[in-house]
Amino acid sequence: MNIISGFESTHIFGSGKDVLQTTRHIEFYESDLRLVKQTGVKLLRYSVPWHSIEREKGVYDWRWMDKAVACLRDNGIKPIFDPLHHTSFPEWLTNGFANPEFSESYLKLVSALSDRYWWVRHYTVANEPFVTTWFCGHEGFWYPYFRGSTNFVPMVLNVGKAISSVSRMLVEKFPDVQLIHVEAAENHRALDIESEPHAFFGNAIRFLVPDLVLGHIGENHQLFSYLRDYGATENQLAWFVENPARIDVLGLDYYSHCELEWSVKGRILPNQKPEGFVPTSLEYAERYDLPVMLTETNIRGYVSDRISWLKFMVEQCEILEEKLKLLNLSFEGFCWYPFVDSTDWDTILTEANFNIDPQGIFWLDQNRQTRHASELSEIFAALARGQITSKDIPAYRFLSPLDETLEKFLPLMAHWQWKEPHRFAAAA
Repeated sequence: MNIISGFESTHIFGSGKDVLQTTRHIEFYESDLRLVKQTGVKLLRYSVPWHSIEREKGVYDWRWMDKAVACLRDNGIKPIFDPLHHTSFPEWLTNGFANPEFSESYLKLVSALSDRYWWVRHYTVANEPFVTTWFCGHEGFWYPYFRGSTNFVPMVLNVGKAISSVSRMLVEKFPDVQLIHVEAAENHRALDIESEPHAFFGNAIRFLVPDLVLGHIGENHQLFSYLRDYGATENQLAWFVENPARIDVLGLDYYSHCELEWSVKGRILPNQKPEGFVPTSLEYAERYDLPVMLTETNIRGYVSDRISWLKFMVEQCEILEEKLKLLNLSFEGFCWYPFVDSTDWDTILTEANFNIDPQGIFWLDQNRQTRHASELSEIFAALARGQITSKDIPAYRFLSPLDETLEKFLPLMAHWQWKEPHRFAAAA
């Protein structure tokens, strides 16, 4: 199993900061990447901070990126370039994804990027494009804070056009490029009859972006009327049919909150009937007939909690790998994201408060300078080197609050030999 990781980079819009800065990777990229090499990771999701490279429209500053990319090469690490991680577009692009110039501006950026680093052959054209656009254009969580389907539909068409255009450009330049389309592996579940229509819509719209960019949305598609009702023209939808993107690997991100359960009272948390990563990912794989990569997972908690979640997710991926073989599909890799703790997810990246988010393979203290090793980093390194499997990872009982949050996941782990977390495993 190919073991992968990455560095969180999201632009905290309006703050002048991104997570590469708040975790101090911008300063410590050399030692960080040496640490990646020492851990045994050879393929790394690596962000290209468009928002800081093109601070002035049409003017690219590659100075930091040149140094980071050279360091990747020196350490024998292949990057999966990720130039659009959530809201990582420039400040001058007013209204972000809704700006009429967004698609063309992004195409120019990635074209210049691929010319400059011509040897890179792995790209994620947009990270979680559906969830990100939903947050920006429907829920009002992220810039430009738009709400409702009337705003969301034109925005997602703009994002889809950018993905299709950039994908086609990269394939034309480099036919052997590997395009990894990353989406959150959502699964909506109704817990009562009244919530069934809501869950049905959620299970349809989770596929919107890949269906759109692959040219699969015609008059018979279950979202065709929804898109037309909220502003999509027939010509716009026809453009995607005529200009389909290529997807080589379906990247799926899975967290405990990816299974969304609904009742008449709204979202139910924690999950009451979780099924795990395997059935959800098989739905995606069978729909698109594509190989799968787990492109993100983590759990926010103590080191011991993260070790147990790592065991669970590696085990899920081992099961998935065998099931994919029956479909003549492959499992392309396991990514724990991020490599070091992130910051500021307590405000959903709306404020740059430098608050540590304990979810990395290496943990950060409050000065965010030292990357601290632990039993988790030792286990992850053994996985990356192919020395162990899920059976060799210890199962530590989840500590509060995860003991309650993950209680309904425990039947999926009932065959484990549980241990009480010792002082070092529970640290950080």
